Amino acid sequence: MVRLLDGSMSAQLKHFGYDCNSAENIPHWTFPANSDECLVANAYKSFLDLGVTDITTNTYHFGSTLDKRIPENDSKKEIYENYFQIACSSLVKLTEMKDGVRVWGSVGTLATLYHDMSEYNGKYMDNEDAENTARNYYQTILTLFQTKTKVRNLVFETIPSAVEGLMALEALKRFPEMRAVMSFTFKENACLRHGEEIDTLAGELRKCSQIVGMGINCTDPENVLPALKVIKKHNFPEVFVYPNMGDSKFLNEGSDESDVFNLDMVTGWVENGATTIGGCCGVTETQMKILKKIVDNLNNSK
Repeated sequence: MVRLLDGSMSAQLKHFGYDCNSAENIPHWTFPANSDECLVANAYKSFLDLGVTDITTNTYHFGSTLDKRIPENDSKKEIYENYFQIACSSLVKLTEMKDGVRVWGSVGTLATLYHDMSEYNGKYMDNEDAENTARNYYQTILTLFQTKTKVRNLVFETIPSAVEGLMALEALKRFPEMRAVMSFTFKENACLRHGEEIDTLAGELRKCSQIVGMGINCTDPENVLPALKVIKKHNFPEVFVYPNMGDSKFLNEGSDESDVFNLDMVTGWVENGATTIGGCCGVTETQMKILKKIVDNLNNSK
């Protein structure tokens, strides 16, 4: 069975009057929505009503609250940790009576610490102390999941470089209860945004029993298949695919209701190992409904 993952949280929150780009929400984007439990619950419910089988916590942008360059972050540490807990407990509660629905704790890339869209190049990993920064960053977030929530399945999202992926893996190993899908963002020719090929990295991830899968996210739909073909060789139990609306559209801050998904494209992904498919940045509810029909069609044809 092909499973359906949720879509863009920022796009979904717009339906409920929340604007990630408003002055009061920058640079934390979707994360402050957790201050209103009813708001975030409604966003989760709208995905569940759509028929998703896999859904992520609204914790991706927590990293920006760790940026020491923002004076208020230190004084609001407990408040932000409470928002983190609300994001997780609200979703766990909503899905307790939903048979077959899996909750995944969203672990945002280190780029969220810098909140400058650097996940699309990964250049921060060229900084002198980048490995130690990444190691501490992931340790902090996984500690929150361990101590503040019941969520034990994680998805590390939008990782643009191999070294960052290895630092995330190192942190994960310190939390043996956790299982994870590690998801990366790609450019052309199955290369990560930072430029690395992924065959060796995929092999390292596959050796770890805590890694249940590998993913491709916030990647132009046209760049998914080459990466999938490399990942397929490593026989991960789970392969997540959730592209953005298209780099040229999303990165230019445009909006587009044209189809992101079509039957031939999604069929190709499934034939090359994709087990769970959803949407990332810019993918709207309308586009997710199209994907739902495609996934249902594929499942019914089996």
